Order: sequence, then C-alpha cells, then structure tokens
Amino acid sequence: MIVKIPGCTEVSAEDVGEWMACDTSDPGFQILNDDEIVESVREDVEVEVEEELSADVEVDAGPSASEAFAGLETALNWMERQPECDHLQLLTVKRMRDLAARKRMKNAKQLTLTEMFKRQ
Repeated sequence: MIVKIPGCTEVSAEDVGEWMACDTSDPGFQILNDDEIVESVREDVEVEVEEELSADVEVDAGPSASEAFAGLETALNWMERQPECDHLQLLTVKRMRDLAARKRMKNAKQLTLTEMFKRQ
C-alpha cells in the first residue's frame, strides 16, 4: 500500500517496520528524578523573577499617570488657543488626558481620616 504513495515506490516492508518500531521505547515525555525536577522548578522561578524585575524597570522608565495628565492638560490648553488645531485633534488629546486621569485615580491610594488631617 505504501508503494502507491508518490515518492515511496522504493520503500520496503522492512523500512515501514523500522519506522513503526523506532518510537516504541520512547514514552513521549521526560522521565526525571527528584533532583532534576527541583532544578527545573528553580530555573522556572528564576526566569519568572527576572521577567518581573525587567517589567518593573520598564514601568518605572516612563512618566507617572499624574505627570502625563499634567502634561496633556497643558498641551490641551495650548492647543485650544491655536487656530490651526481642529476638533478632531482636540478630541484626541482630551481622550489621552482622560485616560491618564483614569489611571491616576486607579493608582491613587485612599487616605485614612488620620492621614487626611495630618496633611492639613
């Protein structure tokens, strides 16, 4: 039957038998001892920690939401006074400013009553 497949005209029954038997001893997964399992888990944890640290560095690299809001508010005030700026440009900057405001509020820590009175 395999001889009917294009490109397999010279395949023998022994070749097919060898192909079928080559993976019989392979369970399809790794067999690890306890030390190898522990090492594998440690490597995974180290990779996760490195990824978290690099993610923290990337987050700290840019301006905060409050800084972005203040900058966009200033830009919006300037743009509103420019005759070249159309409504679509203003709307785009307003949306960016609103996004920064939402993120600023999301990151804001709620003060306790004692903290509120200490600030005044």
